[in-house]
Amino acid sequence: MASELKTVSNEEFRSIFDQYYPMLFHLGKEYLQDEDEAKEVAQNAFVKLWEIRESLSSESNIRNFLYTIAKNNCLNCIKRREVLAVHHDRLKYLEMHFNYEALDRMAPNYLEFSELKEKIEEAISNLSENCRRVFYMSRFEDKSNKEIAEELDVTVKTVEAHMTKALKYLRKELKDYLPVLLMITNFLN
Repeated sequence: MASELKTVSNEEFRSIFDQYYPMLFHLGKEYLQDEDEAKEVAQNAFVKLWEIRESLSSESNIRNFLYTIAKNNCLNCIKRREVLAVHHDRLKYLEMHFNYEALDRMAPNYLEFSELKEKIEEAISNLSENCRRVFYMSRFEDKSNKEIAEELDVTVKTVEAHMTKALKYLRKELKDYLPVLLMITNFLN
């Protein structure tokens, strides 16, 4: 079949598309839980097939080729989501850090600001020692998870687990103060 792809007509390629698209779409939908991304994964597999059709050997299994491309595209989507999630959380807490710094520089006669600063410090101090250390290294020393893991002689997964735990706790403890933090951020901008 692969040797026939070198000279395949648009109608024959459409037949291949019709035959394998449902399988690739369902694979993408199952793993990505998103119809638009699943469509894109399936379509990209066919684009790749079309681009390299002339270089495929006659022993190539088109079904396996398309499945592998779609599977790799799913993995790439999942990795991209993970990276975006990490950066999203990182940006939220960098913002919190800047707010903290701004509060720290304000005159101490602003009672509500100093109270807020105390609440933030208290929330951070209530973290377990490992969570607090990882949180400070990540948010205040701007170290990557890999750098933290190497310095503490733990795995990156352990660092991620501590950060997840710390961020979850801080979100819960500081939820009542987020409107004030937002107001201060808007005021300082």
